[in-house]
Amino acid sequence: MVLISPRRRPTPVSPTVSVAMIDDDVFALLTPTETLGFVHRVGRVFVAMRGADYHHAVEVGQTLSRDRAIEIVRAT
Repeated sequence: MVLISPRRRPTPVSPTVSVAMIDDDVFALLTPTETLGFVHRVGRVFVAMRGADYHHAVEVGQTLSRDRAIEIVRAT
């Protein structure tokens, strides 16, 4: 389950996927019915992770672009 602060409302990436900032360096990719995964910013690198639970999500890629990291999570 992902809790979202009222000031950090999800931003639509596509008609079915939204990105919500859940911490200063962590973004959740959400559909209306599930959490696809997360993007964690570590320094200059964005780590793409797939899975509904952050602590059990599996790394599926790394990139220097947040948008590319989102695409990696969506594609896997």
